[in-house]
Amino acid sequence: MDMKRRPDAATIKAGVNPRSFYKAELPEMKEPRRMAGGWVDGGLCPFHADGRAGSFRVHLETGAFCCFACGAKGGDIVAFVQQREGLSFHDALAKLTDDWEV
Repeated sequence: MDMKRRPDAATIKAGVNPRSFYKAELPEMKEPRRMAGGWVDGGLCPFHADGRAGSFRVHLETGAFCCFACGAKGGDIVAFVQQREGLSFHDALAKLTDDWEV
């Protein structure tokens, strides 16, 4: 990771489309079927050994996510990367900056 670059959350959130992000991160996610409040079925939960789709939801406008089976949740794609990769907030920003060239 380039230590000279100082990614900030607002720039990353504006530069990474949540729909594109989740399609890349969750390849098993089918074409989203919109549910109440803008949430969509996210396929299998990446935070536990999920054997059946249906409990993991993502919000394609805000990037929020929630699993009703294991309780994993967060308000945006930065939180998703933090939890999935076990990174700090700043390391998650740096990873998103590098991976998405923001």
